[in-house]
Amino acid sequence: MILALLNVDISPSRLQAFSKTIMKLSTYSYVALSAMFTSRCFATTTLPSAAFPSSMIEFSSTFEQPLPPSVGTEYTASFLQHKWNLNLSHITAGYIYSSPRALKVRADEAYALNLASSLFDYNNISSSGLVSNIMYSFTPSIASSPTVFNDYVNPDFPLFTEDILVQNSAVFTGLVRRDMNGVVASWSIMYQNEIPVTIFVDACDTVVGYDYFSPGLRTRVVTEFFNILVGPVPDEVFKWPQQ
Repeated sequence: MILALLNVDISPSRLQAFSKTIMKLSTYSYVALSAMFTSRCFATTTLPSAAFPSSMIEFSSTFEQPLPPSVGTEYTASFLQHKWNLNLSHITAGYIYSSPRALKVRADEAYALNLASSLFDYNNISSSGLVSNIMYSFTPSIASSPTVFNDYVNPDFPLFTEDILVQNSAVFTGLVRRDMNGVVASWSIMYQNEIPVTIFVDACDTVVGYDYFSPGLRTRVVTEFFNILVGPVPDEVFKWPQQ
């Protein structure tokens, strides 16, 4: 039918081969989709129990406070982040590399005529608990000369260790729906014993985002991950030009 609409003249043998190819591709697509929808990690349905046990549903008669899990830590991911307070509203998107093994996080991002690449080195922490940060930014385009920032900061991109939920005595705060990841588990901690953070974890114990509130400037930050790849992050990702 498609070929007819395109007014393509094709022999019966080629038409038959074309039809078999389409059927084969359809079968592959069905198998791939079936695997995705039956995966324990695929939680975008309206029923949380599709990926999580009924004991984690707040108003279930079988509910029990779950123990905080260990989480996958070495990963790369696309991200969206919105940070706001009375003085600003900052929305950025980009790609993040997180490696507790190297004690480093790199975030490449784009926002309001800016392209930036930021390296947070958790090997280098100040006496006040701030993290070393080097950021190269280009504005209004990549053709511009870079501006280099090099100082200690309180990062918007924390380094999540495997036992972050366990060591911080995380409290399960329910199953919630996130825009990019569907139904996930939320866990609340006090990061550095002073900042309330909610960490979102999927059914495979992968961190898929976090929200926090910083009391100092009454700042709210919402971060979502997607296209997440769990696994070792290459060392060359963190090689920065010498200052």
